[in-house]
Amino acid sequence: MFSFEGENQKRMKTQIWATFLDVKFKAYLISILVNKYQTWDRNLNIFLALAASSSVASWVLWQEFEFLWSSIIVTSQVIHVVKPYLQYFKYVKELNSRSQKLDLITIEFEELWYKFNNKKIEEPEGVKQFFRLKKKTSELLNFGDDILFSARKKDKRKANERMKVFLKNIYNIEININPKIS
Repeated sequence: MFSFEGENQKRMKTQIWATFLDVKFKAYLISILVNKYQTWDRNLNIFLALAASSSVASWVLWQEFEFLWSSIIVTSQVIHVVKPYLQYFKYVKELNSRSQKLDLITIEFEELWYKFNNKKIEEPEGVKQFFRLKKKTSELLNFGDDILFSARKKDKRKANERMKVFLKNIYNIEININPKIS
């Protein structure tokens, strides 16, 4: 058929594998962020609902627990004022949409790596598909100026742990991930 023994083919196979793992990590990380922002949004809404209903229902208790109730009311009012700037719902919607698309791209990268690894695709076509997927990934991970979020070290550690499980369960690769994440 054709030869896959050249350095270019080995380098391309390595690039495909490394990019696949990087995109898979980012998919896990975005999924973790979706869960985090959903939790924050839900908890804020629950607090606001409880504060509103308890402040009306507890006029009788105001005199006995005045400081507690006034603290709850002040906190809920501050949350009402700043909540539009927190935009958790917007983050969840945007990240969830991209997370699903990123999962599909990881499958395409995995398929490309399989084809390359098993010599089922010629190098020029493999290179073409690789750069098409890289471009697609880059476009997907490019967020507008109105979406500002960050992943904490804890979130990145969770994504790394998911990568460990994925690699062990799917490829029987055991890795020790103890990165110094910035």
